[in-house]
Amino acid sequence: MFGAQHDSKKSTAPIYGFGSADRQQLQKVFLTPEHSKSDYGKNSPGPIYDLKSSMGLQSSSKKTSMPLFSFGTADRFAKPKTGPGQTVPGPGAYQAPSALGKQGDSSKFSAPDYGFGSSTRAHQEKVFLSQEQAKINFGIQSPGPSAYNSRSAVGTQPSSKNETAPAWAFSSEERFKYDYVERAAKIPGAGQYNSTSAVGQQADSKKKTLPNYSFGTCTRHRRHKLYISPEHEKQHFGEMSPGPAAIGPMTSIGRQQSSKMMTSSTWSFGSAKRFVYNDSRTPGPGTYD
Repeated sequence: MFGAQHDSKKSTAPIYGFGSADRQQLQKVFLTPEHSKSDYGKNSPGPIYDLKSSMGLQSSSKKTSMPLFSFGTADRFAKPKTGPGQTVPGPGAYQAPSALGKQGDSSKFSAPDYGFGSSTRAHQEKVFLSQEQAKINFGIQSPGPSAYNSRSAVGTQPSSKNETAPAWAFSSEERFKYDYVERAAKIPGAGQYNSTSAVGQQADSKKKTLPNYSFGTCTRHRRHKLYISPEHEKQHFGEMSPGPAAIGPMTSIGRQQSSKMMTSSTWSFGSAKRFVYNDSRTPGPGTYD
């Protein structure tokens, strides 16, 4: 039921094949947005075609099958006539010429002789007979069947140009399953996992990593140039004033440097001599030997 039907009562199913248009011309043709999707993967060699032989019966309706010659089944010599004076020569009375090759008898048709041409492929590419004859040049420059690895069309397709067919599998869910069995199956046993720290960076995406705070690297000189609002500007108050360690605590005893503070009265011992003696010319002890 497949292929060409020789019986005229049976309908031959249509045969579809690859188009004969050039790929460069195909790129310039636009019909609809849906039709433009057919350009996907046109530059890749498809692993789904099979090179048919150009000899014998052609399965494609676009290719002409060469004529076939065979020995006829008709009787070459008619039955001898029976009658007076009509005799038939016996076996070996004459030599039967060969039916192959050139026929010496003009009543017999000499079959045509076919041979391999002596023209090279370079010459053959320059000869143009018809559009149908030019189709034999398709695929001459394409790589052979062993030049690339054929990807399987079944299963996950690694190429993004090939669509992965949906896959169905039998469900693994059990019909009868107790609650405590399901809970125990989800709990890992002792020593099956390492308890990670809850502080710092969390490797598990289910756990949230807390934010990390650090001291800023901005200097005060840059910070002075940033203005946000009057309230924000108040943080600069007192930056140029001396700190508490720059000026020590003022003593309340002695002279006060601040005019706001009163200096207390001070008393000291007098430097005048209490006892005044007359100069004497008498040498003191140790003055003379």
